Amino acid sequence: MPTVIGLAVATFLIYNQISATGVPFMGGFFDAVVVAFVLGGSLMVTFMRNSMGEFFGMLGTFGKVIVYSQPKPLDMVNQIVELANINRRDGPIAMQNVEIANPVLKKATDMVVDGVDAAVIDANLTTEIALTREREKVYVDMLKFWADVAPSFGMIGTMIGLVGMLKNMDDLKGIGDSFAIALLTTMWGAIVAYCLCKPWAEKLDHYSKSDAQTSMLIKEGVLLIKANTNPRVIADRLSSRLAPKARAELAAEQEAA
Repeated sequence: MPTVIGLAVATFLIYNQISATGVPFMGGFFDAVVVAFVLGGSLMVTFMRNSMGEFFGMLGTFGKVIVYSQPKPLDMVNQIVELANINRRDGPIAMQNVEIANPVLKKATDMVVDGVDAAVIDANLTTEIALTREREKVYVDMLKFWADVAPSFGMIGTMIGLVGMLKNMDDLKGIGDSFAIALLTTMWGAIVAYCLCKPWAEKLDHYSKSDAQTSMLIKEGVLLIKANTNPRVIADRLSSRLAPKARAELAAEQEAA
């Protein structure tokens, strides 16, 4: 939701500022050729940087920054404690009857149910967390590269426009058109970089780091379940990974239980 709101408000403010000039947006500030040059050109340079699979993987992350709902660490701790209680009371097989939405917790719980050794569970989850983080880091780096390239493409367009202006000094209309191209390419380069690519990259990086931290919490909790640790001890151990407010909520819930 913050992504949608931020993008909508930024777009409104830019459009409002454009309207204040009295120049129409379509045909004035929006020129399909200019936008295609900056957006398409910078995107294709980014395409050159990595493999095709990584390029389309990066584009696929746009949906994540729009609609992705991050797992709440407190909810995850509560679910792990619930699984620990079931494990202590009914044995590990009973945990397979619990509906688990988080794929990492589901996979880890299934390994405990299947009797996989703790060292194997640890190594498996550690590898998966590292590979996921590394893959998403590639996407973040590509987006940051795109953010750097877009203004540069805008400057290329500016230089093209200035050359066209100098070559048509005897044509007043040609001077105006070339100068408009020079300014519009710079403007759209900045818009692509700072209203699209930069926020996209930073949001994806934030989600990636947060998901990695949640996965580490899951790994620690599941290994404690595997060791048949007391659920209250598990709650105390995992609470150190929570923010102070969430930690206080967990303590209150444990006290009430």
